[in-house]
Amino acid sequence: MIEQLIERMFTSRNSAHVEHWKTDSYARHVALGDFYDAVIEKLDDYVEAHQGTFGVGFESELKDEGDAAKTIHDDIIWLNENRSAIAHGVPALENILDELTKLHMTTLYKLENLK
Repeated sequence: MIEQLIERMFTSRNSAHVEHWKTDSYARHVALGDFYDAVIEKLDDYVEAHQGTFGVGFESELKDEGDAAKTIHDDIIWLNENRSAIAHGVPALENILDELTKLHMTTLYKLENLK
C-alpha cells in the first residue's frame, strides 16, 4: 500500500509542476507551486515515520497523469478510501496522512476557485 501512496504523490507532484509552468493564471501558478513544494515534504514525513514503525523497503514506478486538478481530486478520494490500510491504525501516521490530505484539499480549492 505504501508503494501506491508514493507513486500517487509523485504523480500528483509531477502533474502539478508541469501545469505550474504551463498555466496563464497567476492563482493557479501559485497554488500549484505551493502544492509541489509541500507534497513531497509531507510524503517524506510519512514514509520516514512509516519506515520507523514498520521497517524499510518498498518498490515504486513513477508516472505522469497529466491534469493536476483531476489527479489531486482522485488522490483525495483514494487517500480517504485507503486511510486505514495506509496508516495501520497508528495515530502519528494518521496525523501526517491527514496533513497530506488537507494539502490536497486546499490546493484543489485554490485550483478550482481562485482565478
